[in-house]
Amino acid sequence: MGKPSKSFSSYMLGTGIVGWVVLVWLSVKGPVYLSWEAGFFLALAVLVGLHPVKLPRGATTTVGFAVDYACLLIFGPAVVAWIGVISFGVLLRRSSWLRKLFNQGQVVLSFAGAGWVYRALGGEYVEGSGWVAFREMELALVGGGVAYFCLSSLLIAIAMALWERRSVGGMWVLSFRWAAPRFLALAPFGLLMAMVYQTPGLGVWAVGLFLVPLVGARFAFQGAMETLELHRETVHALSNALEAYDPYTRNHSELVTRYALALGREMELAAPRMEVLEWACRLHDIGKCRQDWESIITKPGRPSEKEWEVIRRHPVEGSRLAEKMEFLPHTAGKVAQIVRAHHERLDGSGYPDSRRGEEIPLEARILGVADAFEAMTARRAYHQSRSAQEAIEELRRCAGEQFDAKVVETLAALWERGEVEPEAALEQQPAAAGALAGSSVLSSYAAQREAGGGGG
Repeated sequence: MGKPSKSFSSYMLGTGIVGWVVLVWLSVKGPVYLSWEAGFFLALAVLVGLHPVKLPRGATTTVGFAVDYACLLIFGPAVVAWIGVISFGVLLRRSSWLRKLFNQGQVVLSFAGAGWVYRALGGEYVEGSGWVAFREMELALVGGGVAYFCLSSLLIAIAMALWERRSVGGMWVLSFRWAAPRFLALAPFGLLMAMVYQTPGLGVWAVGLFLVPLVGARFAFQGAMETLELHRETVHALSNALEAYDPYTRNHSELVTRYALALGREMELAAPRMEVLEWACRLHDIGKCRQDWESIITKPGRPSEKEWEVIRRHPVEGSRLAEKMEFLPHTAGKVAQIVRAHHERLDGSGYPDSRRGEEIPLEARILGVADAFEAMTARRAYHQSRSAQEAIEELRRCAGEQFDAKVVETLAALWERGEVEPEAALEQQPAAAGALAGSSVLSSYAAQREAGGGGG
């Protein structure tokens, strides 16, 4: 995404500074239960944090919440905050100072908030009481765990939103809905660790035995995330393989996706809708693989009427294939709907269903404009490429009848600001037959990385 904005850097810095101020306040206010047992939990926290699991859109997490939650129940927020600060200092020792400062700040604020909620709901700490009847504190236990997850994920989502210039709520849903149930499922591990710790004859050494199930939980979590990533890679491979048939449409889906996502951001689509839009852009031409497409797209001149009939069937075939690929609950049916509608026209003369106006999903209208813009500015077997200005003039001429006028003007504004440009290097160089190319346009977030860092 380029150089981070001032608001992003200021937020990262401010979160870190506020976190350290709160840490000092917690340490002074007390109570602070320092002991060699706390050092044991620190070592355990570092150990389970050595191999983080990648979440969608670039964030990461670990199974260390179980250890942290146990520390909160045993020692209170001051000690667990220090454990978080020290462990992040060790685990992120090669990262930028700003990234370390932010993560230390957010973990302190998260545990301070979780400790306050836990105590407000009647919770007690093992080291302060000697023995805690956890069975009588169900509400406090749930409240503390939920408070920590909500605060931590919210602070990170704000950083992501500032980096991506999107809404905080949408970014949270997009990045952390996958982690929420698995993350909170670790809370019982933490509770059991605290109960074992306070049991006479067991103590801290018995807590070390929980390392085995935590490792198992980590690999189960990783497996779920790898399945999601495999789905993404499959979609990319399918779109790239399809374009390998035509030396003139290499990176077509890549560019259409890039243009459409720029339009979606400018039109302030929520992050979940942006994700659906991206899948639809990647898959919008997948229906072509169900036809004898190679003989049509490599033929000089314009297609015949019979060939146009084949072309007009590809949104239907594409929607059927896209629907079978949608195993993600939040996108079920939506991607297929957009793929089917991306050649509809506002005046009802499009295909395959002759839908008109607002009957056409906004994402499909965005995709239609992006698809047409890429097709006009790229070289095809049946026409020479146009300049970006000529393409926008043509889109404006057809606005209101074929294309959504608001989407067209948004594209024009992006082009005038230099934020959308045809990829000349790609549009002028046909790909070798069979080549698979195209890089992901999915964004990575600096909150978890180094700060600074044809139409058819």
